Amino acid sequence: MAILKQIWAALAVLSWGSASIAGSCLPPVPPWMPTDPDDVTAYADLLRRDAEAYFDDAEQYFRCQDQERREVFEQVRAVSEDYARVLEILRSGS
Repeated sequence: MAILKQIWAALAVLSWGSASIAGSCLPPVPPWMPTDPDDVTAYADLLRRDAEAYFDDAEQYFRCQDQERREVFEQVRAVSEDYARVLEILRSGS
């Protein structure tokens, strides 16, 4: 049971540390949306393009986050197996 607690503690630490590394996914910058009706009318085409580009960028951002999460999850799984082996060696005194 103690080994399981140590493994979970290691997983928590590894997850937290990996999150700081996962910086390649940058969130999109929201477009400026005017509140004045005259500005909305004057810039309608530009506002549409900006909004559509923002939504496309947001979708790419979410995909990137999902991919990084999968990669880190696999990394944590592998490290937890390695760490369990290390703990077992330490426990057996070999």
